[in-house]
Amino acid sequence: MSGLGGFRGWRPALREARTGWPVLVVLAVVSAVLTVVSLLWPPVFDGLSTKELNRRLAAAQVDGPLVTARATVHAPRNFYGQSTAPQFGSLDSDLTRVGEGMRQGSSGELAHTLVRVSGWAQSDGMDLSGAGVARPHGRAGSVSLAYAQDAADRVRWVAGRVPGQPDGAKQAPIELGMSRKGLAQFGLAVGQRVQLSGQTGATEAVVVGEFEPLDGADDLWRELPLLNEPLDAAVPEGYIRYGQALVAPAGLEAMEARGSLSLSATWAFGVAQQPWGNGGTAAGVRELASGAKGFKRSAVDRVCGEIVSDAAPCSAGVRTVTPPQVQERLSALVDRFAEQRARTVSLQSFALAGLLAIGVSTAVAAARLGARRREGVLALQRARGAGEPALAAVRLLEAALAVLVGVLAGRAVSGPLAGERPLGAWWPAVAAAVLVAGAPAAAVWWQGRAVRRAGREPVQRRGVKRALGLSGRLVLEGAVLALAAMGVLQLRLRGALAPGTADPDPQLALVPVVLGLAAVVVVLRVYPVPLRVLTGWARRRRGTVALVGLSQAGRRSAAAATALLVLVPALACAVFGALVSGTVRHGRVEAAQWRTGGDAVVLGPSQRPLPLEELAKVPGVGGVLPVRGGVAALTADEDGSVVKGVGLVGVDQAALAGLEPGSPVAAALAAAGLSAPLVAGAELPALADAGTAARFPDGSFDADAGASRFRVRIVGVLPAGADRDRAIGPVVGEVGGGPLLVFGGPAAERLPRQTGQRNAAVLFAEPGRAGSPAGAQRIDGARLRSVVAASAATAGAGGAGAAGGAVLRGAPVEVRDLAGQLRESADDGLVSALELAFRSAAAIGLLLGLAAVVLELLLGSAERGRMLAYLRTLGLGARAAAGVQLVQLLPVMAAAVIGGTLLGLGLPWLLGPALDLRAFTSGPGAPAFAPDWAAIAVAALALLVLVPCAAALEGVAGRRRVPQLLRLGEGAQ
Repeated sequence: MSGLGGFRGWRPALREARTGWPVLVVLAVVSAVLTVVSLLWPPVFDGLSTKELNRRLAAAQVDGPLVTARATVHAPRNFYGQSTAPQFGSLDSDLTRVGEGMRQGSSGELAHTLVRVSGWAQSDGMDLSGAGVARPHGRAGSVSLAYAQDAADRVRWVAGRVPGQPDGAKQAPIELGMSRKGLAQFGLAVGQRVQLSGQTGATEAVVVGEFEPLDGADDLWRELPLLNEPLDAAVPEGYIRYGQALVAPAGLEAMEARGSLSLSATWAFGVAQQPWGNGGTAAGVRELASGAKGFKRSAVDRVCGEIVSDAAPCSAGVRTVTPPQVQERLSALVDRFAEQRARTVSLQSFALAGLLAIGVSTAVAAARLGARRREGVLALQRARGAGEPALAAVRLLEAALAVLVGVLAGRAVSGPLAGERPLGAWWPAVAAAVLVAGAPAAAVWWQGRAVRRAGREPVQRRGVKRALGLSGRLVLEGAVLALAAMGVLQLRLRGALAPGTADPDPQLALVPVVLGLAAVVVVLRVYPVPLRVLTGWARRRRGTVALVGLSQAGRRSAAAATALLVLVPALACAVFGALVSGTVRHGRVEAAQWRTGGDAVVLGPSQRPLPLEELAKVPGVGGVLPVRGGVAALTADEDGSVVKGVGLVGVDQAALAGLEPGSPVAAALAAAGLSAPLVAGAELPALADAGTAARFPDGSFDADAGASRFRVRIVGVLPAGADRDRAIGPVVGEVGGGPLLVFGGPAAERLPRQTGQRNAAVLFAEPGRAGSPAGAQRIDGARLRSVVAASAATAGAGGAGAAGGAVLRGAPVEVRDLAGQLRESADDGLVSALELAFRSAAAIGLLLGLAAVVLELLLGSAERGRMLAYLRTLGLGARAAAGVQLVQLLPVMAAAVIGGTLLGLGLPWLLGPALDLRAFTSGPGAPAFAPDWAAIAVAALALLVLVPCAAALEGVAGRRRVPQLLRLGEGAQ
């Protein structure tokens, strides 16, 4: 063993390891904690992410199914094309075969997400006549027959019975079930016989039951709203009342026997995520979005095979169907979720990296304590010829064993807590474990370096060191600061993370950690300056407590480095988390207010008028602001360049100024003089956003709005932040985030009514004041929705719901109230997961900081104890001695609080565009930074409480090792 330079064998090494067991326990505990955090971080977040995705899916399905398929079902035919109807009992199985075929044809994550499919079929409309049957508007009403597979779970029969199979396929009356409103509006009663006449002839029917919906807002009533309540629709000759009747599948099969050639079929797919599902993971989100986008093709392939043609209809049991037309909103929802999830992961990676760095710093503090405690033994070994590599190797060996035990214990704890989800990657835990295991060896080497430098004569510096007067510390500090500066520069030049990138962002995670080291370097350089000033102030006072405490703090200022290395990053992580959390919460509230405009808003199709006068009479409404919207492609006169997707917003500036006096858009429109009347065919003057106005100064354009074309002229520039104006926010959000033109006065009235675009009626409870939850509560929501439901905008276009929430297909009418939008903004699982990550990291980091401070205090406990014993011998009281200890800690606490708070608050400015929070708010732009000052105060207070607690713990632990009074002949040092 002599080859190891003084290493005397394993037994002495083990005895020596037993003497340093407290430090080894600390290293093992730190390794276990960091392993648990590293391995559990991804599965816990994946579980929360999946839960949030499921919540969003459920919320989105309130407005209708996210995936639907439609097809025409043809009556059963034989090989020669002759009708074989009726085949009772086959329609339900054919619908199930097609629907389940499409669902089971999906693969991957989409197959797990499509949890159910429900189909329904309906016939063409037929004239309703008979004795006592009403003829609304002087015309026979039109009724179609509908069968829904799960209608039994969606209706309650209040009179009569459920429709069944007709007694005869071609002659017996078809049994009908109708809603109470359907019976009333067609003048029918249970048991009444009627005549149905259509293109295939006439058939007799009988009303056998009356039902009412259990939930008027579910998929069935959205897709078949006329089952719930008939609707009067305008035709060239006047109005026709349309309705629907519920039948058994045999009713439609009998219609096929009586000449009906086809039925319209729809399949609605229910989507959900199971708690153990993988839809919230990075791979799951990508797979789900890709599967949803490809479902159109897979559905057709499953039903029709690879070859699709009009001459060869697709087989559906005894019937044939046309290739299904799939409509899906799932992929867009998942894409938005994936973007926000990616930002969440990148920000959480900073919290994890910071926590790992804090854990390693705690291990460094423990290693320094171990090296100090073994200082005598190590000095003796060096005197006997032990080399530094051998001493460091022994420390590395014993630390590696302790760290291995900690890592294995962390793995054993993480497995059961993760459940069925896979643990996170091992490399963060392994990297942290390697650094923790190497800390004792590095501490011994550093101690030996100090011993060697103290035992030899000063050496003349040469080369760069002599030219620049650099020391090793200056070189190290300069390297840290340069590395931090390069990281910040590269991060700002790189910009934000690419949308949809859901992997952790190493650069965004590591740069703040390096900034934390740089902050510690700066704090350590600045730390002695105010300390000297305070010490000079204490000398001029009579008391000794402040002077002695500050003098001791100054003498041990270099020893504060380890404590600050832990406390500054820990508090910075907590402050940064509070800043992100406060910014996101505040930004989501502002986005909710922007989407609402005032206290409430009604969005309706552009081609149909909103009931402005009726809305103004709703109890609680104090003012109504109409805002028009549209989208156009502009062709410039100057060079013929085309700008597509330009948002068009029209508003009366006088009305806007009266309801929202502080509106910058109203002031700009008034200053531009856009209230002058316009002749027929004149160019429409508008204010443009700064980018468009700079590109086309005084530009004139041909505007193509689909079915309409008109001339536009830019006469001014919109003020900065015009797209954030709350009053026009609902329409600006509809027309997208591209170029924007705002029209006022007569020009606003001449904007074309575009199909697919929506106008808004912004409601104010109290004109002149911004919307508030209290103001929104004053508006009678039930009355507001009833007015919208009875309006012409709802008729034939869908919306807030005719009767019990029934909404027509396509539903462009929407009612938003501020209170509901604020509730929705506060309920976001990804935001909660982000907050949980930072709070957990801050809490664990502060606890590790407590351990680091205890270790640092133990490192100097003997020296500090002898100093206090000397003062007690000179007559210092117990309270004064406690005061000296507290004052000695105050500079470290103040430096940690100030340095950590400033770093946490300055990180957004340093990170720049890399810290993009727009994905969390869905507002008009990046939210303004709004720190959560209460959370910051709690974090700082926690640090101020933990440090004295650490001093108390150290006092209890070191009471037996230091003398209370000096004996004769002893000194203070």
